Amino acid sequence: MIKSSIRQLMAPIIILCIFSLHAKKANGQAIFVNPFNVSYFQPTFGINMGTIFNHEDFLLDFGLGLEELGYDFSATFNGSFRPYYKTVRFEEGDGIIFQAQERVLQFSIDLEKRFYFTQFLNDTKLGVYGGLKLGYFYGKYKGFKEERNNLYTITPGAGLSWQFSKISRLNLGYLNLHQNPYSNPHTINIKFSMFINNN
Repeated sequence: MIKSSIRQLMAPIIILCIFSLHAKKANGQAIFVNPFNVSYFQPTFGINMGTIFNHEDFLLDFGLGLEELGYDFSATFNGSFRPYYKTVRFEEGDGIIFQAQERVLQFSIDLEKRFYFTQFLNDTKLGVYGGLKLGYFYGKYKGFKEERNNLYTITPGAGLSWQFSKISRLNLGYLNLHQNPYSNPHTINIKFSMFINNN
């Protein structure tokens, strides 16, 4: 009982220590800024990698495209895929349900807007983001020749954004990903982005 209580206390303490060490590196305290305030146009090229997952599924996500650092938005071309076959069910009609091995692939254009409300002196920023994945979802099934579960998707998402240097950012958020009628659409999205800073 006591050991489990100590373990539960350790995670918040470790997180606070990491943020306090990072704040010391920031050469100053946090400054609260207007999240709707914008700078000047600063387009750069960026790459990102991440995961989309829940208790039922796991996908890898990679992309590249425009990172705009002045107005805090991005538009990237992404590809998501499951690196293994997964057993899924789908209904064929008249109550007939098939079980098959599925592999999925999704190509999308990802649009994202960030709103930072805290900034440190070394360009570290904390805030929130909202975004959309506009894409084409493709499912491949062992034993079936005809195409099925291929659809155009609009996937909304939102969460927390942490730009911890001039060239990198980490996002943690929620993504409503509809793969098929039997899958759970509520997923967690973790994305790490790197971009070329002209400065």
